[in-house]
Amino acid sequence: MAGPHISLGRREHRLSDVAAEYLVLAQQDEQVGLLLIRQGQYRHGISFLVQAMEKYVRSTIFGLVNPNTEYFRNRTRTHDLDDLLDFLIEIACANPAVHAQVREQLRDFVLGGIRFGKLHNDLRYPAFSMRYQSYSLLSVSRQDADLTLERLQTLKRFLKDIHQLRR
Repeated sequence: MAGPHISLGRREHRLSDVAAEYLVLAQQDEQVGLLLIRQGQYRHGISFLVQAMEKYVRSTIFGLVNPNTEYFRNRTRTHDLDDLLDFLIEIACANPAVHAQVREQLRDFVLGGIRFGKLHNDLRYPAFSMRYQSYSLLSVSRQDADLTLERLQTLKRFLKDIHQLRR
């Protein structure tokens, strides 16, 4: 016999500004990430910084489009930062001919060549490696945390100027 269903928290409906809500959540994730890194909890700190990146991008996307549209909700329902950024470029860049150039600049110079989309799971779970026929776990250091924080700050600057691509 199943016990009673218990829900945690209280859901707030009819948010007036989804972009602003994502911005607040991103800032909170960033603060928690920094606190964890200061405590030497690099894996969890980096995980929160990557979550902050995702939410900063969602905030930017929802500042450019109607967040109530099913298409936009579905396209942002991912934890893959690379996919979110590709979608942001698609939305923000008025000229499709320059999408590839912007994508390359974003990946190489803003993110420093790091594929953050894959980190969502790699930081949180062991993964089976076909190559080694065993499970592996990503090990991270303070240097990795500092690099992630640096990339987060660069991404925030990029997102602040994204509107210039719409010209």
